[in-house]
Amino acid sequence: MKKLKTKAAAVLLAMLCISFCGCSMGEDIAVSQTQVDVSSSEGSAIVSSTTTAATETTTIAKKTKKTSKKSKGKLSSTEDIKLTETEEGSFTFIYSGETFNAYYTTDNWKIIDSYKITEKSDIIIICTALSEIHPIHNKDYTGYREPDDLAYEWEQHNTAYKLLPDSSPWKKNTKDVDLDPKDQGKSFMEMARDRLR
Repeated sequence: MKKLKTKAAAVLLAMLCISFCGCSMGEDIAVSQTQVDVSSSEGSAIVSSTTTAATETTTIAKKTKKTSKKSKGKLSSTEDIKLTETEEGSFTFIYSGETFNAYYTTDNWKIIDSYKITEKSDIIIICTALSEIHPIHNKDYTGYREPDDLAYEWEQHNTAYKLLPDSSPWKKNTKDVDLDPKDQGKSFMEMARDRLR
């Protein structure tokens, strides 16, 4: 029974991740959980409700994707953020009436309080503006990262920030994003795993 509860908890954690990421792997989780051999009737109820919840989570994720495509950002061009270099490597930009700080060191843009900016289209515009001044190499150092790719990393930080409880010492590490070559294409789970090694 303990093993079953552990599996149910793992599925619930995965579903929580799905709901924040907008992934569509809920159906895969549901299928794998229905194949678990359960001997007690209480265990059957746990697996059955987990399967239903995974399917519902997938439906919610799909609806969220449709809604997000319709949502319009606040920015229409890179000029809207008024990106300004205040001293070498130190920049400010304006978003939604608030001034944000961005710092550039070799192959790294650090945006302070990046968790406050959540609209993907706006994140892409900000990443475009930053890349026009100092592009970031891709993980193989064969070229440079695209704004969409940088925006994905930013969104993964935002997801981690939302998931972590306020009491977590890791939360303060996710409030600012570092856009660099090493985290290209990684999900927030992969980034967390790398940092725990």
